Amino acid sequence: MRYSGLTYDPATGMITGRMEADVATVMANVGPERGFLAGTLADPETHYVAFDPVRVEPKPEVPVPGAVQPVGWTYTLSDLPIGSVVTVRNEAGDELMISDLSEPLTLLDAGLYHLAVAPPFPWVGFGIEVELRDA
Repeated sequence: MRYSGLTYDPATGMITGRMEADVATVMANVGPERGFLAGTLADPETHYVAFDPVRVEPKPEVPVPGAVQPVGWTYTLSDLPIGSVVTVRNEAGDELMISDLSEPLTLLDAGLYHLAVAPPFPWVGFGIEVELRDA
């Protein structure tokens, strides 16, 4: 009998691959550093293995702000998952990376900004262009 399913990191729930094999091969490849979830297929880009009980779940997504904001817009960084890194770049190419999320990010000048949030696993971040306009 053959089994198919996902391999994953039991420490994090990160999906590492797909396996189709007989029981002996599955058992030989499963251990403390590699889990196997039989009968399940999922995209590792959008899903992860959650625990208690073990199951596949969609990765949570960081909410994406609107693409047009008023001058003086404030983005509340403390709402982001702990461990996130925020990158903001203005039209001149000046870039700022923020890992201290205790203070909000306020953009004071009109123009186009690239805003990216890189959260820790299993969160899904984003990268967008935000235009600040005078009210």
